[in-house]
Amino acid sequence: MEKDNLEIGMYLKKRYCVLKVLGIGGFGITYLAEDTDLQQNVVIKEYYPREIAGRIYDKDGNMNVVPREKDSRRRFLKGKKDFLKEARRMSKLFDIPEVVKVLDWFEENGTAYLAMEYIRGISLDNYLQNQDVPFSFQQAWKMLEPVAEALEKIHKTGIIHRDLNPGNLMMEENGTIKIIDFGSARPYLETEKTMTILIKKGYAPPEQYIKKGKQGPWTDVYALCATIYEMVTGVRPEPSIQRIEKDELYPPSAYGAEILPEEEELLFRGLEVNPKQRFRNMNEVCCALNNVQNPVKEGDVKIKQKRWIILLATAFTVVVLCTVGGTVFWLNMKDEPEKTQYAGSYGRQSDRYEEYVEFVESHAVSSQKEDDGDQGTKMIYTLKPEDVKKWGDPCNQVRFEYTKTDYLKWMKKNGYQLKRIKKSEKDTVEVRKYGAILTKFIKEEIFETETGLQIKVRQDSINEELFSIGMQVSDQKKTEVENVMRETAKFLTQEHSVTEEEITSEINDLKKTEQDEKWEKTGFCDLGGNYNYSLSIFRNKNTDVEWWFNVNILNVDAPEYLW
Repeated sequence: MEKDNLEIGMYLKKRYCVLKVLGIGGFGITYLAEDTDLQQNVVIKEYYPREIAGRIYDKDGNMNVVPREKDSRRRFLKGKKDFLKEARRMSKLFDIPEVVKVLDWFEENGTAYLAMEYIRGISLDNYLQNQDVPFSFQQAWKMLEPVAEALEKIHKTGIIHRDLNPGNLMMEENGTIKIIDFGSARPYLETEKTMTILIKKGYAPPEQYIKKGKQGPWTDVYALCATIYEMVTGVRPEPSIQRIEKDELYPPSAYGAEILPEEEELLFRGLEVNPKQRFRNMNEVCCALNNVQNPVKEGDVKIKQKRWIILLATAFTVVVLCTVGGTVFWLNMKDEPEKTQYAGSYGRQSDRYEEYVEFVESHAVSSQKEDDGDQGTKMIYTLKPEDVKKWGDPCNQVRFEYTKTDYLKWMKKNGYQLKRIKKSEKDTVEVRKYGAILTKFIKEEIFETETGLQIKVRQDSINEELFSIGMQVSDQKKTEVENVMRETAKFLTQEHSVTEEEITSEINDLKKTEQDEKWEKTGFCDLGGNYNYSLSIFRNKNTDVEWWFNVNILNVDAPEYLW
């Protein structure tokens, strides 16, 4: 006879009386128990890998946990050894108040147990689900700053948590937060050839998806910033492995979050998919955020409308103009004029937000509900161009600082007469489950050079600011394509001191990557300094190639600690 959990009233170590089951996972079961020696409640964690082990009772009622198959014995014993290592690791952190305390650990019934202090409260995950509106950034950081400081102390002992998320942060009745569940923790200072892959989607950085990915304090930095992101938006971040191929992580301001542009920049620094560009430790995070949040006199700060997204892959899908492929240049948005307001980027509690939702619903020519993955459902409304212009605000998509008119003038100056041969416009508004409004007012125009090379320009319907520039690729026009690519890159980077040699080098790398059949998804080119170039190659079943050349340039006016 086999039972999943220990019987209520059963004693462990002749001391801990099991009161109830708190949770059942794939590798263990947690119980609320009474420590009869100290007359206080504790949490008991039992090593119980249900996939490979089960409980066996003899005729006298004695129970043992044993592997189900002989081949599983080695896995079972190794897991038990690691389980006890967790207890010893956590015991080193006893003096850190924000870490749940391990009080005891022992072997019994063929398996292992650890006893921890009982925290009266709920997980941050459950707490967030019970909130009507998300937190402001200042509120979220005030709650999690002690956690960041505690993690800095943990990292100094040589341990990284590797599974930090709202489910592993417990809120006590007095509002303080404690870190629990160090089952995934590993000593990062030791030389390990391979780290076990343990992933919590949305909170785990890319290095945790890679079997030999180098992990360290920066791994927990990503998870902490992902937790803050969810607290201020109400939305779990996109899995980092998906962001590498196509980054759709919208800034909190697009959700109407209460966050300053400077805070948003720093949050995205912590959410960098490239670990080399991420904060390296929790001390850097704390210093940067506290510098931003130093008190200032009212009126001393002018809040600039800024969007900070470091894209390691394109944030939009561009229709390729031929069967071979297309090339697209992207650039991070710089500071917009201070008075610019973007459609949809309104505080969710503001009158402007309510007015806009009402405007969209009453003017939509069509609407449909779509599944939004882990985020629930969203409503997509299509508007007439004249109604978009009637409202007047440009959409809140990431953009270049240049307009279509700027581009045409630049190309004419450099010997290219571009003739428009086609235009179209599609204006949509997405209202997501948690209240985010994502607007896409996209006018698409196709131009042709004197030799017939087609160039597709996508721009904001309201102010002509560019979203992307793509061009046809064919064997007959490859030389001209490279020249147009080079000229377009010079245009997009004209204020950022990127040399023509650097641009040529990137284009040559692009050509080499296209010819290398081993490249199936994504490769990266990095010039260093303030400039980060990323290159993605995609192949379909017919081995046709699409070229995507993304240019990401850090804001040259950003504070020194961003570099």
